[in-house]
Amino acid sequence: MAKWTVQVGSRSAQGKRANNEDALIVDESRRMFLVADGMGGQDQGELASRLAADIIPEAIQDALQANKEPIEAVRYGIDLAHQTILRTSKGQLSSRRMGTTAVLAICLGDEVYVSGVGDSPAYLVRQGKVEQLTIDHTVADALSRSGTLTEEQARQSPWRNVLYRFLGCAEMQDSAEVRAYRPQPGDRLILASDGLSGHVFPEDLRDGGKGFANMQEWADHLVQLALDRGSRDNVTVVVVAFEAA
Repeated sequence: MAKWTVQVGSRSAQGKRANNEDALIVDESRRMFLVADGMGGQDQGELASRLAADIIPEAIQDALQANKEPIEAVRYGIDLAHQTILRTSKGQLSSRRMGTTAVLAICLGDEVYVSGVGDSPAYLVRQGKVEQLTIDHTVADALSRSGTLTEEQARQSPWRNVLYRFLGCAEMQDSAEVRAYRPQPGDRLILASDGLSGHVFPEDLRDGGKGFANMQEWADHLVQLALDRGSRDNVTVVVVAFEAA
């Protein structure tokens, strides 16, 4: 039995886009949370992100019921969504590729399993420190990790929005990276689309939403902060607070 309880807040805003290509899942009964940011133009991005949001949680649940290990179950869910989006994309008339990012967290026992594909990040806020649990699969971030660019140069780079891994990417062959950690009371877990993470930075997250009555208020604040700072993209966030049971 987990030694903590969770409180969740979430919001998705269309922003200045013509439609909202983001999707989110907040399943408190199964303690499963997901943000997906679709791409492809018109309604293709919406279709891709919705496929990810529909397929991944159910596929993970099926795999767990089949006694797969949690990391294997998460990879199975992500791969099934990826293959489905690839097949669906091939049937589209548009020449633009359809795809989506996905970042998810599932709480199982005393562990949280986190995985991300694309540039929708997951952050852990613990005791005033912010750690990004996922890798941004952008060309700029890869150049930063190699030392070619500084973090600040990567933020300003024209390659910061160019993805080399996403669900629906025909060149993606490797399994998704899955990270497990053990929550502590007071932890905050944040899942976001890049419409938020491009304008709300780790220094904005360090207080873990302490100035707000609940996580829903903090989620609303973070989305509005991104919009006020000029985000022109869809903006989506899920915040999960871990407290002692």
